[in-house]
Amino acid sequence: MIKAVLFDMDGLMFDTERMYHDSWLELGRQRGIAMTEALVAEMRGRNREGCVALCKAAFGPEFDFMELRGACVERMEAQIAAKGLPKRPGLDELLEELARRGLPAVLATSTGRATALRYLELAGVNRYFKGAVCGDEVEHSKPAPDIFLRAAALAGAAPGQCMVLEDSPNGLRAGAAAGCRPVMVPDLDPATPELAALAAAVVPSLREAIPLLDTL
Repeated sequence: MIKAVLFDMDGLMFDTERMYHDSWLELGRQRGIAMTEALVAEMRGRNREGCVALCKAAFGPEFDFMELRGACVERMEAQIAAKGLPKRPGLDELLEELARRGLPAVLATSTGRATALRYLELAGVNRYFKGAVCGDEVEHSKPAPDIFLRAAALAGAAPGQCMVLEDSPNGLRAGAAAGCRPVMVPDLDPATPELAALAAAVVPSLREAIPLLDTL
């Protein structure tokens, strides 16, 4: 029986993964950096340190990750200021259902705490969350299980009693490695046979995750 739900954020709750993707590619192109779709995809779900390691492996130890990341964040913030923070379909309905049932929701995102909490507030959903474990608070980022193990403890539930909601391969692998019940809600990455085998379920939106509270 599901006793808690652990939420990824970017690409799962909010349509920000697409913003990150487009920003990395476009701003890399402007700087003459051969930022590829494959590299950006591999960065999805990882915290800052994990992304730094990937970029330095691809472009060399002198690569100025923080300059490019800063430009990407600035571009995204301008888009959010102009258009708001877009929610993924079904988010509000799922959070309302969890509140109705008294099931705790915990955020488990690779994004840093300051940005993550600001996004929850901007979207008006912070009141639904018991707490958060963020990417700047764990030693090993997704696909390591650390963040979900800590989030399960914060929720007060055993990992096997926690539904993990994820859109990225790294996040899904982390949820499975933690011993949770991972559910994939695909965004930019499709549910490949490998990912579908790791997942307890694959659903098209967060709305379809609601019935799984009774069946997983």
